[in-house]
Amino acid sequence: MLRAFKEKLKSKELKNLRSLNVLASIAVTVMGFVFEFAYHDGYILITGLLVSIILTSNYFLSFYSSAYKEHFTNITYASIFLLHFWAVYVTLLRHFEISFLLPLSISIFTFSLIFDRFYKSLVFIFTITTTLLVLMLLLNEWEPEHSIALVALYAGAILSNQILQRKEEYQSEIQKQEKRYIDLVENMNDGLIYVNDNFQLEFLNDRFCEITAFKREELLGRSIFELAVPGEAHDSIKRFFKDIRLVPSLHVNCEFYQKDKSSVWVQMTGTPYQGSEEENGGFMLVFSDITKLQKAQKLLKQKEEGYRTFIEQSAVGIWRAEYKKPIPVSLPLSEQVELLLDTGLIAECNDFMAQMYGYASTSSLVGKRIREFYHVENNFDEEKTRELMTMFIRNDYRISSAESKELDRDGNVRYMLNNNIGVIENGFLLRTWGVQTDITERKKTERELLETNHELDTFFYKASHDLKGPLASVMGIVNLARLENSDNALEGYFSMIETSVKRLDRTLLDLIDLARTRKGSTKISHINMKDLIDEILNSLKHVPDFNRINFELKVDHHVEIAADKVLVLSVFQNLIHNAINYCNHESPWIRIKIDQTEKGIKAEIADNGKGIPENIKDRVFEMFYRGHQESSGSGLGLFIVKNALEKMLGKIHFESETGKGTTFFVSIPNSVI
Repeated sequence: MLRAFKEKLKSKELKNLRSLNVLASIAVTVMGFVFEFAYHDGYILITGLLVSIILTSNYFLSFYSSAYKEHFTNITYASIFLLHFWAVYVTLLRHFEISFLLPLSISIFTFSLIFDRFYKSLVFIFTITTTLLVLMLLLNEWEPEHSIALVALYAGAILSNQILQRKEEYQSEIQKQEKRYIDLVENMNDGLIYVNDNFQLEFLNDRFCEITAFKREELLGRSIFELAVPGEAHDSIKRFFKDIRLVPSLHVNCEFYQKDKSSVWVQMTGTPYQGSEEENGGFMLVFSDITKLQKAQKLLKQKEEGYRTFIEQSAVGIWRAEYKKPIPVSLPLSEQVELLLDTGLIAECNDFMAQMYGYASTSSLVGKRIREFYHVENNFDEEKTRELMTMFIRNDYRISSAESKELDRDGNVRYMLNNNIGVIENGFLLRTWGVQTDITERKKTERELLETNHELDTFFYKASHDLKGPLASVMGIVNLARLENSDNALEGYFSMIETSVKRLDRTLLDLIDLARTRKGSTKISHINMKDLIDEILNSLKHVPDFNRINFELKVDHHVEIAADKVLVLSVFQNLIHNAINYCNHESPWIRIKIDQTEKGIKAEIADNGKGIPENIKDRVFEMFYRGHQESSGSGLGLFIVKNALEKMLGKIHFESETGKGTTFFVSIPNSVI
């Protein structure tokens, strides 16, 4: 770039020197003829014409001779010397008349300013002045008035020195500023080019070469349209150049080719500049590589489109609430709750959200206050709404799977499942994003299911109790019949009736137990497991072969659990009863082991019975399932155990091997009292 500017300056200097030679030639010719007509001195005219010819030759040769052009500055300086020697000759012929001497002095001073260095100017002044002085003295032409001209010449030398010094200072400052400008241009992060009115590149910096991957010489003189990708980029650049003359400092994004035919996105900013009278103007353009930015924006646009599509296609309500003023998170809870409800406005939502509330479009919801959505039928509903808002604030401005009771467009109650998150910046709540699911139908189904379960539990419990009375009557009648009957043949039938009645009674007891475990309310207390096991064993002493069983008890007196005693009793009574029924009746033994844990208890109930066959292991916890045909149970025992453990958040599994027995492993956590 610096070379280009220097070439331009050199061209300007050459042009000025040519003009100087031409003007000097014309002036000498005119002066020669003037002196001829005024003084009829042919020598002045002839010598003047010779000097004029030399000056004119300088002008023409500077166009055709490269050597002449290269040294044209020094040739012009020599011609100035010749011109003034001719002026000295003319002054000599006129005997150093003051009317010739003063103009000569002025000319010497004026032309001394043309030299680019002071020493050249000083040599020029002193050479001509000294020549005049020597000629005056040798020819005895010295006159006192000549001193005026000579003093003016020597004073002019001093003045010329000052002027040239200032000129050098200005040139030095200009060069410094130019160097700074060049450094700035060459080291800037953006590309810089100059194009002329024909849109051809006249100058470009290194950064522009880096952006396009071309070399400087490959780009100079080319049209900027050759670099632009055809199509939209061409049209954008054409509009840019059309509008830039009316609105300076425009910018446009367009796609340019690189040397390898790949493309790069640039942002082009420019302004027109005016050339000299002889030169047309052009445009100064700055290019920023925005390829990465374009890719990021494209990716962001794709993600935004995906986000919009996801929002619109979601089968859940999605919304954003803004607040009239950001809510300081440092305010008391009660004040924040009021501001959330009163200043929160729906700013955005999807169509599904609008449909959930009975509206045709999202525009019907935008602008509504948050408070308008919540159903307030009584003080209890108001309190529940405040609890929801309070939970949102206390949970770091987020809630998950929180239920709310709201109203739709027609005033119908709707139940919503909410997942909300607030956006906090600099200690202020700015907005809230929320996802809602309408669970009204689910709540209705759950309510109906609860009512059905309650009715079923009530039926189980009542029917079981009501049937025990008739069974007791049947047993009484059987016992009376035995007392009055002396026929041994009928005793077998009475025994069969008694067995069936007892079996039905066992089933009724299991149904009562099941109904009790399924009831919603529980009563938590501290249970000593040693005492509980002793109580269970005492209640089972009537079971056949009980006294023959070898019980191995490993239960310390300090083992306790906080749980519902009815549920814990159901678990261990059923498991121990099953172990008694299915242990090896030839040499029966049962091991009951209970240990304390950090979270509750873990227990093992093992027997040495037949074991559970592999093909039925997955079904033993099913209702009314009996693994053996000869089983006398109701098929509810393990089902009751499983239900009771689920209610206490406990777990159960077993290990069994055919012919070697079964071990049940139970873990029950402490319940919160």
